Amino acid sequence: MATYREQRGFHVDTVARGVRLTVLNEAIALPVAAAVTWLTQPSSLPYLRRLFKFAATYHIDLSRLNLAQVARAALYLGGAGLLLTANRLLNKWSSNNWAPCRRGEWQDWTREVVVVTGGSSGIGASVVQGLLRRNPRTRIAIIDFAPLSWTPPPGVLGHNLRYYQADLSKPEALRAVCSRVRKELGHPTVLVNNAGLARGYGILDGTYADVEITLKTNLTAPFLMVKEFVPNMVRHDHGHVFNVCSMSAIMPPPDIVDYAASKAGVQALHEGLAMELRSRYKAPHVRVTNGVFNFIKTPLLGGKPSQPQFMAPLLHVDTVGEAIVNSLYSGYGGVIYLPGIMRYISMIVSRFLSLSRSILPLFTDFAPQRAAPEWVFQFAIKSATSHLTVGFKGRQKVDEMGGLLHEAREQPREAREPREARESTEPREAKEPREKEAKERRESREDRGSRRQSRSARR
Repeated sequence: MATYREQRGFHVDTVARGVRLTVLNEAIALPVAAAVTWLTQPSSLPYLRRLFKFAATYHIDLSRLNLAQVARAALYLGGAGLLLTANRLLNKWSSNNWAPCRRGEWQDWTREVVVVTGGSSGIGASVVQGLLRRNPRTRIAIIDFAPLSWTPPPGVLGHNLRYYQADLSKPEALRAVCSRVRKELGHPTVLVNNAGLARGYGILDGTYADVEITLKTNLTAPFLMVKEFVPNMVRHDHGHVFNVCSMSAIMPPPDIVDYAASKAGVQALHEGLAMELRSRYKAPHVRVTNGVFNFIKTPLLGGKPSQPQFMAPLLHVDTVGEAIVNSLYSGYGGVIYLPGIMRYISMIVSRFLSLSRSILPLFTDFAPQRAAPEWVFQFAIKSATSHLTVGFKGRQKVDEMGGLLHEAREQPREAREPREARESTEPREAKEPREKEAKERRESREDRGSRRQSRSARR
C-alpha cells in the first residue's frame, strides 16, 4: 500500500508505479499476448495485412516484427503482473486473518476514538490533520510531551480533539493519561504509536539517560499503550493498531543505534501482537499495521541524509501521514513500505538469499542469521549505512533518571502535572537512591571527560 502523493520530486516510486500500471499490468499484457498469438494463426492473415497497411500510413514498418517473440514477452510480463497481484492479495488477507470487514465497519468515523502519540508535530500532526479533514467530528486524543505546533480548526480543540501532555517514558504518567482519555473520550478504537525520539549519540558517547529515554519512549511506551487500549478492542473484536517503524530497524545507521534497536523491537511488537490477536485472543477483526519508512523530514531529523535521493528519497511528512490515514480508513492491516519499491526489493532479495539458510547448513556449520551469509550483510548493508550522514540530534532535555524535562515555554495548566505536588507526596527514602545514582553518573561523566583531555594533551 502506498500513497499517491509524490515525495516532492521524481524518484524510483514514480518509475515503479508507471511500470506497474503499464508494462506489468496483467489487464493489458495478457490481452496483448492473446491478440498477438491470434495474429500468428493462418486464419488471421487478412487482418494482419490490414494492420501492416495501417501502420505503413504512419511510416511504421512492422515487417521485421517477430510476432511470436512479442506474444511470448507479453505473456511473461502478464504472468509477472499476476504474481505481483497474487502476492499483494495474499499479503492483505493473511495479514487480516482472512476476515473481511463487516457491514458498516469503519464507515462512520464519528463512532471511532483515535489516540495519536506524538501528534504535536511531524507525522502525528499530519495524521491528525488528515483525519479531521475527512471527518471533523472524529474524536481524537493527542498525547505528547511537546506543545501543539499547529493550530486546529476552530471549535475542535477541547471538544472532539483533546491534547494531553505526558512524558510517555514514565509508566505512571502514561497510565494516568490513558485513564483520562477513556474517561473523557471513551475507549479508543484506533491507536497510532507514533511518538519517538533520537538522541543522536554513538553507543559509547551517550549517557545512560539518553539510552533509557530512547528505549522507554520508542519501545516500552508502545507496549504499554497496547496493554492499555487493546483489551477493549479484543472484547468488541474491533480496532486498529498502527505502529510507526523505520528502515533503520533493518539497516541501522551509526549514531542512532539505540533508536534503530527500539524500532526493531516495534517491528517484533507488530508481528507478535498480530499472532496473539489471531491465535490466542480470537479477535480477527482487530487490525495491526506496521509502517516501515525511510528517513522523513520531521523535527527529529536535523539534516539531509547522504543517500541517493532517487532510490531512497527523503520522505515528506504529508506523504507518510496520508499513507497512515489511508490505511486506517481502509479497515485493513498489513505492512506499509515507503518508498514502496522497498517492498519488492526486500521480497526479491529475501527469497533469493534465503536459499543459503536451507542449503549451507547441510555442508558446513555456518548458520546465517539474516537469511543471507554474513559477508553479504557486511557488504550490502553495513557498508551502505556506515557512510550515512544523518543529522539526528535530540531536541528534548533529559534528566538523569531517563525522563524528559519540561521546556521553558509555559504549558497549559490543565495539560501538565504540577511538579511540586509530586515532590511533596514522594517520600524521602524514595528520592535518596535516585539522587545518589544521578550523582554517581555525573561523576562518571566528569571522570571520562578528564581522561579524554589528558590523552589529548599527551598526544
